[in-house]
Amino acid sequence: MTVLFVGMSHATAPLAIIERIGFTADDAVATLARITLDDVQPPLPFRELVVLSTCHRVELYAVPTDNATRQSAALDALARVLTERANAGDVLDSHLRRLVGPEAARHLFRVAAGLESMVLGESEVLGQVSGALALGLRVGAVGPVLTPVFEAAIRTGRRARAETAIATAPATVSSIAAELAEELAEELRGRRALFLGAGKIAVHTAKALRTRGFWDMTIAASAPADAPGLAELGATVVAPDAAAGAIAESDLVFTCASSPPLLVDAAMVRRAMRGRKARPLAFIDLAAGDALDPAVAELAGVRVIGPAELRERIDMAIAGRRREAPLVETVVEEELRALQARTEGSSLSGIVAALRARAEEIRQRELARALAAMPNADPVARTQLEWLSVSLVNKLLDEPTRRLRAEATHGHVNPFGDVTRELFGLSGERADLPPA
Repeated sequence: MTVLFVGMSHATAPLAIIERIGFTADDAVATLARITLDDVQPPLPFRELVVLSTCHRVELYAVPTDNATRQSAALDALARVLTERANAGDVLDSHLRRLVGPEAARHLFRVAAGLESMVLGESEVLGQVSGALALGLRVGAVGPVLTPVFEAAIRTGRRARAETAIATAPATVSSIAAELAEELAEELRGRRALFLGAGKIAVHTAKALRTRGFWDMTIAASAPADAPGLAELGATVVAPDAAAGAIAESDLVFTCASSPPLLVDAAMVRRAMRGRKARPLAFIDLAAGDALDPAVAELAGVRVIGPAELRERIDMAIAGRRREAPLVETVVEEELRALQARTEGSSLSGIVAALRARAEEIRQRELARALAAMPNADPVARTQLEWLSVSLVNKLLDEPTRRLRAEATHGHVNPFGDVTRELFGLSGERADLPPA
């Protein structure tokens, strides 16, 4: 059965468009239900379906209901699932990628390995691929074709991170900021961190910081409800008008984008430095200069790490990851070949079993007809006749079976299997999964 892919990512579409068509968990369940429940309309012409929706990608992997359906028609039907969500088919369609069979599986493996991520090698996508498979299984939208493909993709992602350094060096703003914080901790003589802003970047940075050791974290927000992610990490919430006092009590300040931004000027920091007894203070500016007065960097005892230094460290980390990419590509190809071997082995077993079942059906029918014409034959003759029929069938099937197995080792199961099914009138579907 052919695996189809239709989707978009940061590489093919603006993030604003991706956000428009992104799936919540409930959206995904409702879409998956269109192939599992008879009363859900309109139905989708797929027997299996997985929805992979993240901040940077929206992708659908499917197996058509009828293998005889033209691939272009099946891909169009899959694309409509996405275009209908945005009511902008013509505009949206130009951003969609469409892949079939081998290339669809290869793309999924690359996604799981982090090769298709906005930040090369990031690890979060592997959990998202696992979650997409788990949701499809729970709803009953995933079966014998997509399950092994996704399991192999997950194995690929794990191998990529275990056997290469693709994800070793921090390569996101939040992870680099947390790494810098740890480097500064001894110099700062304390581990009290203040977040000015409660957006996603603040939450991601706080989580990264927590994994590197204990930090006493405070956030300037109007209410705990405005900073749920940080509050869950045990951060103390103070009002924005208390930010100046919080700066004076902190060792490290993260300026993060928020609405409206908390502006930190040189006068505020100068007041905060009084009474610190020469204890240094550091700022990591994650707000691209929108929240921190450039004059702060000129104050004695204050260190400012700005967007340029962060960008430089990210670029260095990404360069290191790029050097690992060829090794990850090798893992991808190895896993694709292994999947193909398993698929072909399963397909071969099905062909041989169907061929032998067909031969046995004919043998028994013809044997019964022969024995019916010999009502007076003694038991010994009947037994010898049955053994003769069994022997003939085995000898006739021996060469085709050996030939099929030999061709399987060369990746020719599908064409030879198709011919065998056609010649012997066998039922069963062609297994069309990625070749090496």
